[in-house]
Amino acid sequence: MNAQSTNSYYKSFFFGTLFTYLLLIIFGVKEFQIWEQIGDLHKLGMNVSLKEIYSHPHGMRFMMVSPTYLFADLLQVDPNRFFSFYVFTMCVIISVSLTKSLTLFQKIKNTWACNFFIFLFIAILSLFMNGRLIFGLCAYSLMTYSFFLLAKGSGTRKYIIASCVITLAILLSSATSGVAISLYAITFSAIPIFLISSFKNRTIISFCFGIYMLAIFLLYAPIISILINKNLTSFGNGYDAIISMTQHGTLSGLAQEPNNIVVEKTTPTPNNFIFKILYLGFTSLLICFAYVYRHKLIRDFPLLFTVYSMTLLIVLSSFAYSILMMAFIPAIIMLA
Repeated sequence: MNAQSTNSYYKSFFFGTLFTYLLLIIFGVKEFQIWEQIGDLHKLGMNVSLKEIYSHPHGMRFMMVSPTYLFADLLQVDPNRFFSFYVFTMCVIISVSLTKSLTLFQKIKNTWACNFFIFLFIAILSLFMNGRLIFGLCAYSLMTYSFFLLAKGSGTRKYIIASCVITLAILLSSATSGVAISLYAITFSAIPIFLISSFKNRTIISFCFGIYMLAIFLLYAPIISILINKNLTSFGNGYDAIISMTQHGTLSGLAQEPNNIVVEKTTPTPNNFIFKILYLGFTSLLICFAYVYRHKLIRDFPLLFTVYSMTLLIVLSSFAYSILMMAFIPAIIMLA
């Protein structure tokens, strides 16, 4: 069987899997629920405005989900059903963006096979996830594609596309505070690293890109500040707050959560054992990947970014399991 025929088969597999997943949503076998805070804000009649975005801890995520209610009303369908199609679209975006990232990272003869296997994995993974985490995975896949494009692309076009995609990734990450904070930290610490590494090839457009990213950094900083303050307030103050936060991440169980801390619970308590196994798996993968490519890390920015993002995700996952789940994105790059 030649390469063209194989590519055609995997193209059929991809669209077949995509259609099957779509049918699961249409017939209600799988449905993603709009999270409780957004539903409450919608019932209270909250409006999307700059004031709400910059003052309410759920303002940004409400802005992202609010079109769901608008279209659900127009089409006379359940908002959760329409939201499920919203999440389905993100699963497709994850597959396409990671395939494009891998194409930039290495030579891939069969891109449809890559699309198929990534979508199949994300689709299966999403069956055990809520919609917020899919938002986060989509944000991280877009961020990864942006940095790979910046490193391997050419011309002015790559800066324009990367600017738009990074902005979209930052907005999508707002679905959950842990993911938003981690993506913000990784993105705006990796951009200076990229600009320094490519300083010899600097142009006017790369300078404009840096200025634009600085503006986004400053514009989004108040929102990140609100999210951090919300978490700190929820978990208490000082040492007790830090200990309480670790009980919701990979360090849970190392210390007893203070009795005087009352934390708002919006999702069921996860199975800690499964997340600890994932934590060890991601850590082992990072060590092996960094060792294998140890002589190329400094010279190859995509390699450096993959290791850097995985390292920060593992470290920050000490405070939130949702951050740990984002490590699936660099893990896919490492295993491809």
